[in-house]
This record gives sequence, C-alpha cells and structure tokens, in this order.
Amino acid sequence: MAHPSSPPSSPPAETQASAPGEALALLRQIASNIDAMLWSWDPHTGRITYTNPAFEAFWGLSADTLADKPWQWLAHVDLADRERVLNLQTSAQKRSEEYKVIRPQGGNARLNQRALPMYSSSGQLLRVIHLANNITWQLDTSKQLRVEIGRRTDSEAKYRAVVENVSEGILVTAAGRILYANPKALELTSLDEETAKSRPFIEFIHPDDREKVMGNHMKRLRGEAVDNYYQFRVQHSHSATRWLEISAVMFEWQGEPATLNFLTDVTRKRQAEEDMLKALAHERELSELKSRFVAVASHEFRTPLAAILSSVELLDAYGPSFPASERRELLGQIKTAVARMNSMVEQVLMTSRLELGKFQFEAAPLAVPDWLVQVMGEFERGNPQASRVSLTCDGLDAPRTADQQLLRYIVVNLVGNALKYSHPDTPVQFAVRGEGEQIHLRISDQGIGIPEADLPRLFGSFHRGTNVGNISGTGIGLHIVKECVDLHQGQIEVSSRAGQGTTFTVRLRAPLA
Repeated sequence: MAHPSSPPSSPPAETQASAPGEALALLRQIASNIDAMLWSWDPHTGRITYTNPAFEAFWGLSADTLADKPWQWLAHVDLADRERVLNLQTSAQKRSEEYKVIRPQGGNARLNQRALPMYSSSGQLLRVIHLANNITWQLDTSKQLRVEIGRRTDSEAKYRAVVENVSEGILVTAAGRILYANPKALELTSLDEETAKSRPFIEFIHPDDREKVMGNHMKRLRGEAVDNYYQFRVQHSHSATRWLEISAVMFEWQGEPATLNFLTDVTRKRQAEEDMLKALAHERELSELKSRFVAVASHEFRTPLAAILSSVELLDAYGPSFPASERRELLGQIKTAVARMNSMVEQVLMTSRLELGKFQFEAAPLAVPDWLVQVMGEFERGNPQASRVSLTCDGLDAPRTADQQLLRYIVVNLVGNALKYSHPDTPVQFAVRGEGEQIHLRISDQGIGIPEADLPRLFGSFHRGTNVGNISGTGIGLHIVKECVDLHQGQIEVSSRAGQGTTFTVRLRAPLA
C-alpha cells in the first residue's frame, strides 16, 4: 500500500509563499553579522546577487554596483594570482585559494577565499557562496616573529613582547610535543603551561580530528603540499567544544627543526557558516515543497472540478427533461466532488495548524472501546468499504487518559488509507490493545504496499508513493498522522513491501484515567 507522506519539519501550506523569503532574510542576517567577507554568485545569470557588509567595507563595492561588472574588483588582485581567483569565482566545487590584493583604499592585503557551491536535490548548481578572510595580520606577525626569533639571544624582551601580547594563539611544536605556547594559545586550548608541555599535542585535539591533524603534520615534515589553513576541534570540557583554525610553517627553534603554529578561534564563524548552510537548505526545501504542493493540488483538484463542471452543464442544458432520479444522481456527483475538494482543503489547513502549533495535547478520560465503536460507525456511514474492517479490542476495559481529537485523526487516516490502497475483496485488520501506560494500534491490509524507495519519505508533505497509479490523494494524510502521534507522545512504525500489503503500528502514551 503506497501512502502520502511529508517531513515533520515541512512548513505549513498557508505560509509557503512567504517562507522562502523568511529563509533568505535569516540567511542575510547571519551573513551581516560575521567578520568574513561573503558574497553570492548566480551561475545562471553570471551576476553577484548579494554582498555582506564586510565585503562592502573592504572593497567599497556592493551587489548593486557590481550588477553589470561583477568581476571589476578582480582588477585589484595581484596579476600573478588573478587567473586562479577567477577560476575560483566560477568554481562548481568546494575549494579555496590564497592570494594577494591591492586594496582600493591603498596598501596590500592577503586574502584566503573559499567557494561553497549549493546544489538542488537533483544535482543542479543553484549558486556559489564565497567566504574570504583577511589574513594579512598572520603574514605580518609571522614575518615579525621570524625576525624576533632570529634575534632572540640579543633581544629576549622584544621577543616576548611580540608573542605574548598578540591576539592569536602561537604554538611551537617539535616531535609531537609543545615546546612553547603563548598565553592566548593556552586560553584557546584550555590548558595550563605545565599540562601543555607534559603530554603529546595530539592528545589535546578532539578524537574525531586527530587523524586529519596528524596527516597534515606528517605531510609537512615530508615536504609535501598541504593546506595552509585547516580547522580542528579541541575539547574544553565534556560538553564544550571549540573550533580552531591553524596555519603552520617550518622553522628552526634552538637549532632544531620545529613548527610554528598560529591558532585562531573560529567557533562563532563556523556556527555562522553552518547556520547559513542550514538556511540555504531550508530555502531549497521550501521551494521543492511549494512545487510538490502545486503539482499535487493541480492534479487532485482537476478531477472533482471536471465532474462538477460536466454535471452542471448537463443540468443546465437538459435538466428540465431529465427524470428526477437522473437529476438526483447528477446532484449526488456534484456533492461527492465538492466533499472531496473540501476534504483536501481541510487536510492542507490541518497541516498548517499543526505546523503553527495551534494543536495542543489535551488529554481526558476516554472509554476506548465505546469510542472505537462510534468512530467505526461513522466510517460505515461515509465509506461503503468500511465493512471490510475487522476490529478487535483487548485490555482496555478501564478508561484511559488520551486526546480524543488526535486519536481520531490517527485512526481515520490510517484505516482510510488501508481501505483506499487495498482491493475491495481483501480484509483490513484493526487491533487495539492496552499495554501498561500505553495503547497500541495495529492496522494491517493486503494492498499494493509501499516500495522500499518510498519508505524514507513516507511521512513527508505532498509526497506520494510511486505505485499509487490513479488512486486519488494529496500526500498529506501520513504527515498529519505523524504530527498527531508526536503530540500524543508516541511512536509510529511501518512494515511494508510493494504488492504484499502494509502494517502500521502506533504506540501512544495513555495511562489509566
């Protein structure tokens, strides 16, 4: 049996028109509050569509001024680096480059730039996000340190004044151990000087990042090419993790080969990037959801509208000459089509109310067996197939504390789907039993089943099974079921194979009243 589905996090249908704009506004708010330069390039138009304040402050240019000449700022990139940077700008792969620029305000600078391509679920390149950091200070500090370290025997005081007062962490390592750490490095790694020098440096790195850090270190020792900048985590406590960016150069320390490491805290920057990527993914999800809704709505509304139109045209043209029985039949078709459209609208509105938090869990004493008889009686009056349902109830003699409205949505949708997606000659088993502080519902059919590829998206909005054929549906019902189960502090499981039927098992918290 193939069923409609939708992610619990899908947005309400009635807010779909504005949700992508809200996601874009969130993305821009994140971008406006990071120190890195950020801009967005549209590969379809060749234009830069957004620049954040850090970009505009550095270059004196904005997306508006770059509209007709998106690469005019590349004239300030050093000629030796320009071709690499242009390739990076239009890259469809995640990569980075370091290059020299002459600032419009004067003076040289060094930038480290990363390209982050964003793809749709179908693999289409949507946009490329670029992030650039001004790393001039690191080059200046490195140059100054080399000079001061070279003169250490002559000017110990000047050396300490440089390294102990810079705002970045500085580590000197050799043979896997820390030989020197300035105060900022100790702060960033949450170590004291004695501890830092007593254990191998790799022990202070998050276990998941040790292989990467050690691999880069070994490549550098062998003289192989290695990223100048990369990030890793240090564990400050059992719950707190800090992201550091490291750049390293080989040099001599007290006559022996050693590594000079610069450490920068990029925790906030990393979080901002992750938030930005989530906002972009959410924007893409909303766009795809809107497309699915339009496709489903246009298809599912077309059939009842056609039935209404044809019935009205017949009544208009030949109504007076029709026998009363035929007029009643046509009016019945109109009522059925209107009821079908009304049901679809109600499902969409129900999804919206659930997403907006307008439904609350409101438990009250409920005599489950009596209530089930009432619900199945309503089914029999509205669905001629309801006689196929075999209902059993066990262990529910005493009233239970449950939300009757949420329970009704769960039962009506699951039993209705079992009838819809199974042959009229096959039975549907509906078993309900009490077990401890829970009630368990099990609905089984012998219908068309759910293809394995559809199971991961079973509860997603406006997504229907690939084997439903001409069976009508909006793809919302199971999303409503999942939301109601979650509100009722329960779990739902499905077992199914294409052509072999489907079983849904729902466990809801419902203690004795």
